[in-house]
Amino acid sequence: MLTTDACAFQNVVCQCKNGWIHHSTSCYYFSDNTKSWDTSSASCQAHHAELAVIETMEENTFIWSEMSKLGGSFWLDGTDEYSEGQWEWASTGDALDYSNWYPGEPNNDGGEDCLMTGGGYKTLWNDGHCESHNKFICEKKLENTIVG
Repeated sequence: MLTTDACAFQNVVCQCKNGWIHHSTSCYYFSDNTKSWDTSSASCQAHHAELAVIETMEENTFIWSEMSKLGGSFWLDGTDEYSEGQWEWASTGDALDYSNWYPGEPNNDGGEDCLMTGGGYKTLWNDGHCESHNKFICEKKLENTIVG
């Protein structure tokens, strides 16, 4: 059987810390408190993680399935604060290869430079004011341990 889940391969043990959710090759933490984008990013970094980077439709669907249980809007790692209209993942500096913008977004309404999802946008993305307080999603790549 072929699988893309790194934890499903024989002789590989993967673990996410308590309170984190395993999906594919990462562990995710969905906050229940709200913070600005910068403070959210710092909170993730304090746990050796980054705000979530969504790279595929399948990952976006997973994110939505977890967010919908908690309700609210959530910060992701995307920003265009360095160059208006040039969206990138802050943790890597890479351009967004996959995106799922709400129709008419991003629109930079009043200086919106940070990527959010959820709330009234559901699975779709919006550019939000970085100072606004939203919940946030941290992502940490799995640390695989070979056994045997």
